[in-house]
Amino acid sequence: MMFEGENNEALLKGGVKISSGLGFVDGCLIDTHFVKRGRFGRLAEAVVMNPTCIGIGLGEDTALLIKKGKDARCLGSGMVIIIDGNDVGHTNIAYAPVDSPLCIENLRVHVLCKGSGYNLEKRKFVPSIEDLKEEKKLI
Repeated sequence: MMFEGENNEALLKGGVKISSGLGFVDGCLIDTHFVKRGRFGRLAEAVVMNPTCIGIGLGEDTALLIKKGKDARCLGSGMVIIIDGNDVGHTNIAYAPVDSPLCIENLRVHVLCKGSGYNLEKRKFVPSIEDLKEEKKLI
């Protein structure tokens, strides 16, 4: 669980503090009021400190429905940001001084909107059924 983090978009070391969470979803770090409060930097830092975890940033008026602990679907009028640190290569998180910029190689980011999803087990984006129908029309 994240607390007392900075609310700016800067990716500076020390922008977030983490404690044990409520245990709703294993292997995930969840942040709320994500988009309007500019919390990308703090969730990215939390994921880089815990690269096996998946970061979930819930935008306003948006939810992420998770079924069977792995199949997630975005609901609502906003967006959900997924940050995956599983493939991070180089980062200076271990030795950068507090309040200094972080460098992160190969951080994966997915943006979900209504109907699109994400498989937490496979770490894979899932397009909405409506999007797949529209793509077929373009072919």
